[in-house]
Amino acid sequence: MEEITKLATKCRVATPHDTVTNSECVFTFHSPYTTDLGIVVNLQTFVGTIDEMAFTKSDDDASALGPSGLFVRICKKRVAKTPSQSDDAAMEERHQDNNTAATTATKLGVGVEGGFQSDSDKYETISTYSIVLIGKEGVLAELSYNDNTKNDFPMLVSQSADSIIHHSGLAVQQDLSAWELDAEPKPVSKYAENLPFVENGVKVSPTPSDWKCEKSGDNQNLWVNLSDGFIGGGRKNWDGSGGSNGALDHFIETGEKYPLVVKLGTITEDISTADCYSYAKDEDGPVKIPNLKELLEKRGIMVAGMQKTVKSTAELEVELNATYAFDAITEKGANLIPVAGPGLQGLQNLGNSCYMNSVAQMLFSGTIAELSCRYGASD
Repeated sequence: MEEITKLATKCRVATPHDTVTNSECVFTFHSPYTTDLGIVVNLQTFVGTIDEMAFTKSDDDASALGPSGLFVRICKKRVAKTPSQSDDAAMEERHQDNNTAATTATKLGVGVEGGFQSDSDKYETISTYSIVLIGKEGVLAELSYNDNTKNDFPMLVSQSADSIIHHSGLAVQQDLSAWELDAEPKPVSKYAENLPFVENGVKVSPTPSDWKCEKSGDNQNLWVNLSDGFIGGGRKNWDGSGGSNGALDHFIETGEKYPLVVKLGTITEDISTADCYSYAKDEDGPVKIPNLKELLEKRGIMVAGMQKTVKSTAELEVELNATYAFDAITEKGANLIPVAGPGLQGLQNLGNSCYMNSVAQMLFSGTIAELSCRYGASD
């Protein structure tokens, strides 16, 4: 620990605008999943590599690296979830009710009850971290880094490691930039300047583990109302996934007087990175709030030194588009029974497939005799 403390002053805290390669080695493309050693990310340059190449300088890295440096090791492993006894009993009951398949989906959706399983339903990711002192001759010291040990390290080391671990990473940053170029620029909310503020004494804890939805108790996807300090879950999606809807429900229950919310975990010193939203009917979308810092301070949230710990809505959308199992809706491997006749042509709406359904209905409505004969006949 003494050698780590000596190098603590060289550590930097990554901002959302910094380039951080925390998902692969910049030289070999090894990822945290590739081996048990994962990758190591330099706490000074934010460059991710494997151990053997920790002191290899890239062409555009002009920083002078000393004889040793501090790194955070990131290791990840995907393991299959073990079903509980209750899950086994439910599966057996479904198998008895339907001999064709115990896992047949009854709802056209991914990751929702009755629908197809998503990867997060079948696997869980185990992440482990450690602070590593590496010299030209190899690893000199390595100490486990987690919630129980982070306070043992110098504060700057902990802040640097956390900023790297929770950073969106280079790949997501590039996709996000392309995504934002296609999107309309976020407007400044017209409610921000004269937003009502309720003097109710509510202060928001600076500790993320204390945050939870005041309606459901959920501790994920949380938004704080900037008028009265209420913490609620994000919107519930059309298919039942998403948040608990606590924040939106609270807006409606309070007479739609307090429209502005910000996502907890996205707030940093650079307030432009915060995920802000307006529930007002004439805005109802992401917005900019120029006086966000002042509004947060009224609730006890001091942005100085705060770090990003969760993904923004835009980052989650980019990730979903990259990983969504579109092939799950094809019912591959299912035992399908051919049907034909009036009312049996079309698609169940997935939330964005109504235009495809309209085309299918038009094609089979008698407009094209050959199609009607082939697919519309009852025999």
